[in-house]
Amino acid sequence: MSFESEQENRRRLSRESRESSAEFRENKEGEVDEELQKAAAMERADLVIKEVKSSQKQMQNIARNMQEVQKAIRQLRAQLQLAQNNDDPVSVVQDKKRIEELKNKIAENISELENMREDLIREQLDELQKQNLGLSELELKNKAEELVEELIRMV
Repeated sequence: MSFESEQENRRRLSRESRESSAEFRENKEGEVDEELQKAAAMERADLVIKEVKSSQKQMQNIARNMQEVQKAIRQLRAQLQLAQNNDDPVSVVQDKKRIEELKNKIAENISELENMREDLIREQLDELQKQNLGLSELELKNKAEELVEELIRMV
C-alpha cells in the first residue's frame, strides 16, 4: 500500500511540475510578446520620425534648387534682354508639385505619430515602472507623457 501511494505521489508531483512548467513558459512567452510589441511600436515611431526628417530635408533641397533655377533664368533673361514673364519652367513646376507631395507625406506621418501617442505613452509608462524610480503613478505618467512629447517635438 505504501509503495502504491508513493508512486501516486510521484505521478502527482510529476504532473504538477509539468503544469507549472507549462504555465511558466506561457507567462514568459506572454512577456516576450509584450516586449516585442513595445519594441515594434517604438521602432515604428523612430522610423516615422526619420522619414519626416528625410522628407523635410528633401523638401528644403528641392526648394533651394528651385530658387537657384529661377534666379539663373532671371539672370539669363536680363543678359539676353528678354521680357520677364511669370511662366515657370517645367522643372520648377515639377519641383513645386514634388514639394506639395512631400508636405502631404510629412503631414500624414505627423498625424500617424499623433495617433500613436497614447500607445507610446502607455509603453513608456511600462518602461518607467520597470525602472522602479520611486515615483508615484501620476509622476510616472507625467514623465512618460513628457518623454513622448519630446519625441514628437523632435520632428
